[in-house]
Amino acid sequence: MPIERWRQKPYVRLVMHFLARLVGGGRDNEAGFNFGAGPLLGLLAAPGAFCSLVLFEKYSTLQDFILQRRHPNVEAMSAPDKYFFICLAMAVAGVVTAIKWDKILPDSQDYVNLAPLPLRPRAIVLANAAAIAIAVLVFAVDVNGPSTLLFPAIVTAYSNQGLGAIARFAAAHAVCLTLASLFAFCAVFALLGILAIMLPRETFRACSSWVRGGILIASLMLLPTSMHAPMARYLPPTWYLGLYQELMGRSTPLILTQAHFALEALAVAIFLMTAAYALTWRRSFAGVLEGGRAPSQQPLLAATLAFLDLFSKRARAFDRACHRFIVRAMLRSEPHRMCLAVAAGFGWLLAVEQISNGSDASQLEAPLTVAYLLILGLRIAFEIPASVPSNWIFRSVLDPQSNPTIAATRLVVLSFLVPVALVPAFALAWRQWGIGVAIIHVGYVLALSLCLSDLLLAGYRKIPLTCPMPGFRDNFLALSVIQIVGFALFTQFGASLELWMFLSPGRFLLIPLAMAAAWFWNRRRLAEAREAGELDESLTFENIQAPVVERLDLFDADR
Repeated sequence: MPIERWRQKPYVRLVMHFLARLVGGGRDNEAGFNFGAGPLLGLLAAPGAFCSLVLFEKYSTLQDFILQRRHPNVEAMSAPDKYFFICLAMAVAGVVTAIKWDKILPDSQDYVNLAPLPLRPRAIVLANAAAIAIAVLVFAVDVNGPSTLLFPAIVTAYSNQGLGAIARFAAAHAVCLTLASLFAFCAVFALLGILAIMLPRETFRACSSWVRGGILIASLMLLPTSMHAPMARYLPPTWYLGLYQELMGRSTPLILTQAHFALEALAVAIFLMTAAYALTWRRSFAGVLEGGRAPSQQPLLAATLAFLDLFSKRARAFDRACHRFIVRAMLRSEPHRMCLAVAAGFGWLLAVEQISNGSDASQLEAPLTVAYLLILGLRIAFEIPASVPSNWIFRSVLDPQSNPTIAATRLVVLSFLVPVALVPAFALAWRQWGIGVAIIHVGYVLALSLCLSDLLLAGYRKIPLTCPMPGFRDNFLALSVIQIVGFALFTQFGASLELWMFLSPGRFLLIPLAMAAAWFWNRRRLAEAREAGELDESLTFENIQAPVVERLDLFDADR
């Protein structure tokens, strides 16, 4: 067949290979961290469809009649929604680009497989560029497609306009959101590419995950912004809102200036991305097999590891070895560093907003916010495997019955919690209320954090980073809801309880009493479960799903 012959051409196969890498094949699939093209596209399309459906209530003539509201100015009414959809398109593009950055450039596997082949370097570069262009176009259409169909239809139906208005509205919506997504992709790519060119290779490898985490947080923080904020005129979504209004025929001098600036910014971003891509590809492909320097030759990493090792200095041998392995593997793995960067960065971003609120409750809530997100980020990072094929060394050396890892994981959580959350919280509380209040405040945050970490690590029988990624597809929504509710209880209720205790400091004695009671209760529960044969404490290296049907063995097999 002509299509099959066309698919077998070397250039087409190269494009398909790079497309598969961008979607997330290879090692991610072995780890169970790959959603696949279909579920990934469905996940990216869901926010636009959901937000469009939510607007049915806002653009409801029946609600206007019931509430006896006058018919508002539809253009002014829909402008904030247009701005939000632009922010959503740019946020999704920025998040996807930051996450997939390591898949855009070649790795050692590409070098080993492609370098010996009779292929021109130009063909490899162009094939990867074509794959990137196809992926960006597909993602842009997928993310913005549902809102392109639903949002114009909802608004024009509310204002009693015809099919021509719907088509014009949908075309302007599609063009502006696609260009906004393209700008976000090019801007993020250009920023990372320029850093990769300007910084030494080791320096870029060390800070890449933290920069990508910052980009991811900045992309998400576009969503709560408002078009009426004082600084909104300097944000890219406002430029593309001006282009949107210009295409809709609502031109003013300010809108015209914003529309021109949006197009100029897009052209500059595309130029910078193209130049950065060409230079970064050449440098990456040439140095992909170069090994990194030893930790002893990296002063910052060596100092960080020396500090974190202090937390396991007095631990027993197995816990100390396990702690050192987890800490080093996490700091040398880019996915784990990015997970920590996003958790810590997003936590402190919310904390700064709470501190700026000025109230005592908000300032007490800030370190709890950082602690919760950091512990949750560590718990997620524990499930991301560093190198699953190499966990055979643990299987062959360790005794599964006599090496529980819960103590080592607690030490790891404490190692990152102290410098990231507790020390800054102590400094802020000391500056605000004095050293006495700061000591009590940090002790309270530490107590709640230890309780949270024990709750999240309950029943944990694995060495972190050594097991395949568990499947979250079936219960992803339920886990998300639980964590959102847990976050609200931990931060808001925890801050309110601390404020109540500060009214009478003697109430703080309730914290160690409550923790001691919970510890004795949990110890008794585990002893009873152990006696009943219902508790499995052996070390495991697999994520075994709970059986749908469990055999009870009610009858003796010998009878």
